[in-house]
Amino acid sequence: MKDSAFRALKLPSFAAGVAVLFMNACSTPSAKRAGPPYVRKVEFSGVPQAKALAERARQTGDRIYPGVCALLADGNWDFPSHFDICFKKRLPRMRSGEARMTQICLNNQYLQQFKENPATLDEMVVHEMAHVAQHYYRPIIGRWVVLTPRPPFCWQEGIADYVCFKLGQTNGWRCAECDSVYPHYRNGYSCAGAFLLYLEGTYSSNIVRQLNTALRQGRYSDDFFLNTTGKDLAALWSEFQHTPAFTPSAVRMLKLQQALGFADGKPPKDIERRLKLFLDQHTDTATWPMIKRAYIPGLATGVIQTRLAIFGYFTQPGGTAETFLVSLQQKQELPGFAKGQHGSITGIVGPRDVNIVFPAVRSFTAKKQGDPSTYHYTVSRPTEVSTWKLVRAWRTDAEGRIVEEYCVQ
Repeated sequence: MKDSAFRALKLPSFAAGVAVLFMNACSTPSAKRAGPPYVRKVEFSGVPQAKALAERARQTGDRIYPGVCALLADGNWDFPSHFDICFKKRLPRMRSGEARMTQICLNNQYLQQFKENPATLDEMVVHEMAHVAQHYYRPIIGRWVVLTPRPPFCWQEGIADYVCFKLGQTNGWRCAECDSVYPHYRNGYSCAGAFLLYLEGTYSSNIVRQLNTALRQGRYSDDFFLNTTGKDLAALWSEFQHTPAFTPSAVRMLKLQQALGFADGKPPKDIERRLKLFLDQHTDTATWPMIKRAYIPGLATGVIQTRLAIFGYFTQPGGTAETFLVSLQQKQELPGFAKGQHGSITGIVGPRDVNIVFPAVRSFTAKKQGDPSTYHYTVSRPTEVSTWKLVRAWRTDAEGRIVEEYCVQ
């Protein structure tokens, strides 16, 4: 249940819009298993513009669902034979998708931003299909009372991302690694998925199947890893941190958590007070409005880890491309903007940007009130010790034609 939208960040003389992107029913060989289609129905009546996405979701589900189940099959469990997909205008707290037993709900508002990158939809469908296959929540009386073994969140979401990685459904952006958004296996998703891939390759090819079975049957404890690998969970996690999948961004985020008083991955009771003090000490008048208004599409708003990821991004060593462009405007050095002119700038911040890899290149567009033109900027930062530089700037008309190229130094 997840891994763009734009929101203007009001500044004294400039507005910067920032969106941080992250980038979230099976069949096993069996004589009694009903054949495809596995997707029973796709509902999009409330969002008719999602018709093309709905058809792709159906095709993806029917094509990949058997593979999802094959990864989790232990020989003693029948997966749900069919499932439904519904497209909602939006989901609570800006989530991109969620699975409700045998129904997958997708956030159309989120998906419409990726119509040109259909792999994003595929990744979301596969992640949610994994939750359907896990089938940890089952009705026992009518449809309202649900039996649940209360599986730990980290493994529930980690297995779903593990499935995406194994099947190559990663939308071209997300990697099997721990980063600033998911720095610890306790955060689930890509970090827990990467950790499971490591355990599978190092200790047992069946460890994820066995873990999923233990979770579904409600008999999981951390001793599972000791019994399966001969090493306790803490030792395995320590080993994993020496692999490339444990990135410098994850190291930095865990240090930030430690500075804020986190213990065993959990925030202190007075985290709000500590975070405010920390922000006051480490931000300025330019970055504070960005941090306050930025959000990560697809991740629940208000969650402490989401907020820390945003803070970590805007306070990274060397600064961000956003603050660099704002500084150019404030110094009246941003091409296309004269003294006293106001506007808004937008840009997508993806995982490769949040967990910066050099050389880094970013693109932005800007608009002025009452001006049909769009202003375009490309900035780059070759190395960790270098600074951001404006490498290209141009203006297009309302039809998207280039009408002016600006000289940059």
